[in-house]
Amino acid sequence: MLWQLLGKLFQVVGMIYATRCLGPDNIGVSRTVITLAMTLQLCLAFGLDAVAVRHVAKALAKPGEIASAIFTFRFVLGFLAAVLWVFAVSLSSLEGGERWTWLAGAFFLLVCCMDYSWLFQATEQMPRASRFQLASSIISSAWFVLFFNKGQSVGSDLYVLLAANAIVVIFVWWKVSNEFGFRCFSALRLSNAKKMFLEAWLIWLFNLGYYLLANMAQIMTYFILGKESSGLFGSAQYLVLALQMFLHYFGILMAPRLMAWHKDNVVTFRRRVLLIAGIAIVVGGLVFLILRLVVNWFYPLLFGEAFASASGLLPWLVLGKFFALGTAMFTWGLWAQHRDKLTVLCCLPCCFVSGALYFLLLPEFGNLASAWITLGAETALLIASGIAFTYVVNQSDAKSAD
Repeated sequence: MLWQLLGKLFQVVGMIYATRCLGPDNIGVSRTVITLAMTLQLCLAFGLDAVAVRHVAKALAKPGEIASAIFTFRFVLGFLAAVLWVFAVSLSSLEGGERWTWLAGAFFLLVCCMDYSWLFQATEQMPRASRFQLASSIISSAWFVLFFNKGQSVGSDLYVLLAANAIVVIFVWWKVSNEFGFRCFSALRLSNAKKMFLEAWLIWLFNLGYYLLANMAQIMTYFILGKESSGLFGSAQYLVLALQMFLHYFGILMAPRLMAWHKDNVVTFRRRVLLIAGIAIVVGGLVFLILRLVVNWFYPLLFGEAFASASGLLPWLVLGKFFALGTAMFTWGLWAQHRDKLTVLCCLPCCFVSGALYFLLLPEFGNLASAWITLGAETALLIASGIAFTYVVNQSDAKSAD
């Protein structure tokens, strides 16, 4: 976890400095491009990561065989998506630096598709994956601090992130392919990817739905309110995403324990999951209150006066991420009981309703509506998944009693 913390610290420091240099307009463009690219990457992932980890952990397949299949599958889809992205941008009315930023997003999408973290999770080497992620954070943050100045041109932060991540991704895949003895690109392995997708599609639907629920505000703000509002929202969203990655890492560490608790004793399993979710909610409430007291002071200190109007967004978004940790506990608890469909049924309605609310509320209430809608969606998903988890566990407890 130390490497994860260091990586996020370097990343946050670098991005705060870059945000100050770029200003609301320019950061709004690049944040939207990055968010859209990562959303499309998740669409193209098809939930194969979770199944791959499961197969390797249960010794159903060798890491090299699955790695080659997933790399080939995602490279092909990522390349095709990047070509379509470039074609769409070429037909748009975008001009100058903004046009080049959107074109760079196609390459950023392709790099995102080559994610390697699942392989280290499957082989129980997550600290090693964190060290590689730390390397890309150090490269990009160092470049920001050393070479960025006030009035930095639009897209320059994306170019740096693209170069840093591409270097690390290429190096990691070269290294692991030598260690596990496989060729990264192999068309013969594509059939394995298809088999895994048939097993993973429900998890993929949930992951995609949740990512949209948590991150579509950035994209909606850009297209409904404009790039300046998107940049203001993106400054708060970036701090929240750093917190989300840390909480997500905690969730990854807890997942195997949830599986073990469920196997040992259903009553203990239910009590511990509810306890962790409850602690997350209480801590989130306390952090929310503290932020409400100090955010107007420290937010302009971090980002500059140009971003001061976005300070009120941060407490609401942070509270939503602590609620998301509670949701993660309930979701992993449902997955432990092989109730994948229930997680999707909890998530997708929240996603669709929140998507419609953006069109209704953003024109009238602006960025604050984005924060409220995001928190409302997180809250609704927490309640729905909590009810579903309690219902399923009570059913299991009743069956074991019989």
